Amino acid sequence: MSLIDKASRSKSPYKMMLTEKASVEDNDSYIIQPTILMDILNDEMEKMCMDKKSKKEFSGYRTQLKKSEWKLKGMLNHVDDTIYRDQINKTIEGMLKHIKLVQPNGDWAVMEYETDIRKNVQGDDSIMLAVSFVDVRNEKDLKYRNGVPVVDVNVDVTGSNKELIEAIKSQSDNSDDGELKDLLKQFISMMAKKEMQEQQSSIKTKKVEEKFDGDPEGFSE
Repeated sequence: MSLIDKASRSKSPYKMMLTEKASVEDNDSYIIQPTILMDILNDEMEKMCMDKKSKKEFSGYRTQLKKSEWKLKGMLNHVDDTIYRDQINKTIEGMLKHIKLVQPNGDWAVMEYETDIRKNVQGDDSIMLAVSFVDVRNEKDLKYRNGVPVVDVNVDVTGSNKELIEAIKSQSDNSDDGELKDLLKQFISMMAKKEMQEQQSSIKTKKVEEKFDGDPEGFSE
């Protein structure tokens, strides 16, 4: 199944739409051919997309799939090259912003994309863009309950975190307090950063151990 088909089946309420009107004061020549719109879109996406080596390295990491579409009749003879490229970049920025709002513990990058001209649900010929973002840290998905991040209070119940965790545990299930929500987000970001640092330290230690595990290079009996 293509990325566009997968994104179309997603129930995510988030939907990016490019502005379909150019300024009437812009005197540059407008684009009048769909193929040129597609060429520009693909060119911009290739600049953002990671190379094949990186795709292989991050294969199997968690991803987020986003989709954007805009009608051809609203774009042809309404945008020029500069405006169109700017809008494409703003679309990707908007997608990333939404992902980071929901999953702030990740480091997200464009992994792959797909573009096509298809009819939308209203039957209008439209440019479709589906983008798969990968978390290069491969953190766990944050889960939410009633709009509040669900915190695993068993992560660490010692030291300076004990009182904070107990407070969250006693109030998070039933509270709609905005201040508490901000506290939860800060706590999750802090714990995610700490866990990532510990994992990186563990990986470095393991690599050093592997380096000296066995006979020295060039040694023979």
